[in-house]
Amino acid sequence: MAVVAIVGLFSFLSAGCSPTSSAPRVELEQKAAAIDSATQDLLEALDVAGLHESSARGVVDVCQSEPAPGVSYRAGIGVKVGDDPVAGFDALVKQLDATGWQPTDAYRDVEIDPGAPAGRFTRDDITLDIKTGGAVVGGESQGADEMALGITIADDCVRVPDGGYVTEVKDLEKDILPRE
Repeated sequence: MAVVAIVGLFSFLSAGCSPTSSAPRVELEQKAAAIDSATQDLLEALDVAGLHESSARGVVDVCQSEPAPGVSYRAGIGVKVGDDPVAGFDALVKQLDATGWQPTDAYRDVEIDPGAPAGRFTRDDITLDIKTGGAVVGGESQGADEMALGITIADDCVRVPDGGYVTEVKDLEKDILPRE
């Protein structure tokens, strides 16, 4: 459930849609396959970084309203980092660097708590947002021992026919497991 919330947290990343696709499901499946593969790479990087308690989920979202609706696919990973989120973040960043992910300056103008690091990275058409330290809900800190990763793809919004198309592709949602 936390992974679904993480994925929702990153939904602001979708800006617009491409022209209406003649084969929207095929296009969405291709984007989902690229995101799933990147997510599996990230699960491996987390494991190598010593962060073994993680779960990942891919979800389908509506990304544009009618009269030009769209659907997108994105993934989220929730990771337990323990009492030292900085060490967990640093270990992951080391693995990201080793596997071709590049940091961006997306958080350049954001004041980040040094005890709860965050960052954005890209590789090919994939964007990865990382946030540590959880959130304050109802005045109480929750998830302080967790790191959230949101995975999206460039031009993620696939324009679809009007009228509830998202229900036709909800079957693409799934837990994403590490490669064997």
